[in-house]
Amino acid sequence: MELINTGNKVDKSIKLQLTNGVGWGDFALPDSLPKGNYRVRAYTNMMRNEGDGAYFERTIPIGSNYAAKIPESSTKLAGVTNAKTDIQFFPEGGQMVTGIRSKLAFKAMGSNGTGADVKGVIIDNENNDITNFSSTHLGMGFFYLKPEDGKTYKAKITWSDGTQNKVDIPKAEAKGIILSVNNDSLPKASVRIEAAKAYYQENKNKDYMLVIYSGGTATAVNCPLDSTLITLDILKRRLHTGVATVTLFSPAGEPLCERLLFIQKYDQLNLTVNAGKTTYAKKEKIDFGLNTKTRSDEPAIGHFSVSVIDETKVPVDENAEHTIFSDLLLTSDLKGFIEQPNYYFRNITDKTLSDLDLVMLTHGYRRFEWKQVLNNTYPAVVFKPENSFEISGTATSLFGKPLAGGIISLIKMHDGAFIRDTTDNQGHFHFSNLLFTDSTRFMLQAINAKGKDNTKLAYNKDEPGPAVNPAQHSTGDINELMAVYLENDQKQHDNIGKNNMLKNITIKDTKINTNPISPNRMISPEFVRQSVNSDALNRTGGGPLSDRLSALFHGKAIDATSGRIRAGLVVIDGTSMPPGFRLDDLNAAEIETVDALYGPEAAIYGMRAADGVVIITTKQGKGVSSKDIASVGILPISPRGFYKAREFYSPKYDHPVLSDAHPDLRTTIFWKPEVITDQDGSASFNYYNADGPGTYRVVVEGIDEKGNIGRLVYRYKVK
Repeated sequence: MELINTGNKVDKSIKLQLTNGVGWGDFALPDSLPKGNYRVRAYTNMMRNEGDGAYFERTIPIGSNYAAKIPESSTKLAGVTNAKTDIQFFPEGGQMVTGIRSKLAFKAMGSNGTGADVKGVIIDNENNDITNFSSTHLGMGFFYLKPEDGKTYKAKITWSDGTQNKVDIPKAEAKGIILSVNNDSLPKASVRIEAAKAYYQENKNKDYMLVIYSGGTATAVNCPLDSTLITLDILKRRLHTGVATVTLFSPAGEPLCERLLFIQKYDQLNLTVNAGKTTYAKKEKIDFGLNTKTRSDEPAIGHFSVSVIDETKVPVDENAEHTIFSDLLLTSDLKGFIEQPNYYFRNITDKTLSDLDLVMLTHGYRRFEWKQVLNNTYPAVVFKPENSFEISGTATSLFGKPLAGGIISLIKMHDGAFIRDTTDNQGHFHFSNLLFTDSTRFMLQAINAKGKDNTKLAYNKDEPGPAVNPAQHSTGDINELMAVYLENDQKQHDNIGKNNMLKNITIKDTKINTNPISPNRMISPEFVRQSVNSDALNRTGGGPLSDRLSALFHGKAIDATSGRIRAGLVVIDGTSMPPGFRLDDLNAAEIETVDALYGPEAAIYGMRAADGVVIITTKQGKGVSSKDIASVGILPISPRGFYKAREFYSPKYDHPVLSDAHPDLRTTIFWKPEVITDQDGSASFNYYNADGPGTYRVVVEGIDEKGNIGRLVYRYKVK
């Protein structure tokens, strides 16, 4: 899972462990994060074989109360800056044919990338008015047109601000075949295949094929062209809820026409919650019971998430929400930005179904290519499924010769557990079937066939993830959209400052370490015999690093005459340096700490540390780092493991002092990503309200073990 910033770069990447297809994670956002539209992208390694059409991606607007000036370009999504109004026309099935009445859908877009109201008239090349049209939902609408031979058509468009322009209508084919589908009936969809007379005469009685693709299954129906008009019905009970495609293929197997349909079977889970009452007090504890059932009233065993917000502080546009219905059934299968996706699922009526059919007519399907499906040929599987982690690399002699038959140990640094592998003739080693978390640190250790550690180690780091495509939609000024939330966030910040319980505490008779440990520092302070930090190095004035350290160190660490290191081993940012390493090759300004170890404390670094170890830690982002230098004998590594999601903080007010001590201004009251229902379809959860009076909104959604999905929105009052 990745967090993509406003510049279309991956800011952070984490790996999640999936159990029965379910996992969860989080991204910690610093207060200093610039406002803008960020994106969360999630995918498995196997999904990379299908390209970005298979990835999950969500735009997350992030506001900020900081007054830092952010370049305007960074608060917008790429691909829409200075965009112009636009309208596109989509003949049903993909084409129009002369002499056949066809449905044409259209979609008008404003400069901000969202739907815009339009109206207009269709005129022919002799300037005759043919038909009027107007948008009915989010810039979308449709009209019928019967193209005539020798004529072309334009649309005279009037935008909501009164501006006008003309746009060409797609040209009709002189001879051809069209596909149309009426999806108004609940039990069936009626298909109509109509051929122009000249086309029919050329292809009479040839075998055409209609393929219906739904829920990963393709069903083929033979359609001999024995008439200019063929009609048939598709029974929806045999299809899956969601987007389906109906495609007409020629006798040669080429796709000619395609129509998308949305199949609504009303088969979602039925979720109910029991809270005991509908009105609660501030900071009162609430115990919820959750019950889930299938359409056939059977208990549903599954995984669900729960979120609770103070809707008074964070108003919700329910039409614009992304829900489990809109994500799994709609947007994951369609190209382009789907505006107000939850509108089509909130309250299903004839109007919403009609509007949803306009989405089907104006957006292309993106999940497969017909030639691959029909021929059962797919791209080679380059990216394999990840069932565990691997750690691999290469070991060589100090002179670069592959270390054949060397012994490589992979050691867990927190408990000393280890496993071993033997290098091949090319010096390659490979540890597989590993499971560990992000916080796990390892050490690789290599010895040759004679038991010597005069070897070099290189570690294969994770390959970069897939390229990031520019986003295509802008949500406008983020802070303006999130004004209510940001205002409350500022109140929380001010309240913390006023009620900071630590501000009056005085610490006396305490020795403060003015040499803070760097996050990169690879050794615990109790092992260090001598240490200097960057401030001490700067106080020595200019000159080579060896001269500066000679003035600060005494004893075994530095030879005061030659400036060379007396210790047997030098380690920089956790990486061992080869014998003869020159201190003066480093820039003193880039060093944060230099530590010296002798005797038993140095033994953890192996035989070369018998005469002591000098450990140099560079400043973050600067200096020589372990990714740039091959290790000698040992190599500390911190490979990316499974991210352990943080538990959402929910305060408990079961003590009178805590209940009255400080105001609780939270807007997100509770979040639990994993609620599992039992054999009876039941589960429970509880939390405490905040101080804010008003309406609290509970959202429960999830999926059962058979793949059925469900969602519930429940509200209650806090006084």
